[in-house]
Amino acid sequence: MEFLNPDQLLTDAMIDQCEEACRLVFPAPVREFYLKANGGEPEFYVFQNDELDTAVSEFLPLVSRSRGTAVQSYRRLVTEKALVPVNLFPFAVDGGGDYFFVDTSTAEGAVYFYRSDTVRDEKLVPLNLNFAAFWATPIAERPS
Repeated sequence: MEFLNPDQLLTDAMIDQCEEACRLVFPAPVREFYLKANGGEPEFYVFQNDELDTAVSEFLPLVSRSRGTAVQSYRRLVTEKALVPVNLFPFAVDGGGDYFFVDTSTAEGAVYFYRSDTVRDEKLVPLNLNFAAFWATPIAERPS
């Protein structure tokens, strides 16, 4: 997966600081991914499964000088608003402003989607794939 406008490259020490700030330990695939790419806009990417069909508009950086970060989103969505359990960490946003979360309590980082625009009781949708598989999912064709 290629990203446009990525933020500065991260070091292990920088990722450690983010983990400490959130009191989490990222699964290995999450750490590895952030060492290669620190946020940005993915090339055209529509995530599709039986439950969801949405464009992924941003991979949230852990550290940034110019935009909101995943750590800031964690504080707002998880710590302050308690929208999801504390082991879920936001890593991407869709075109409508809803968040993708990775479960930091699983070794491979199970992925969830928080659907804010639904009247369903359960807004958190398990995507039944891990963090690495999420980014490896085939990209839907661009609209003509």
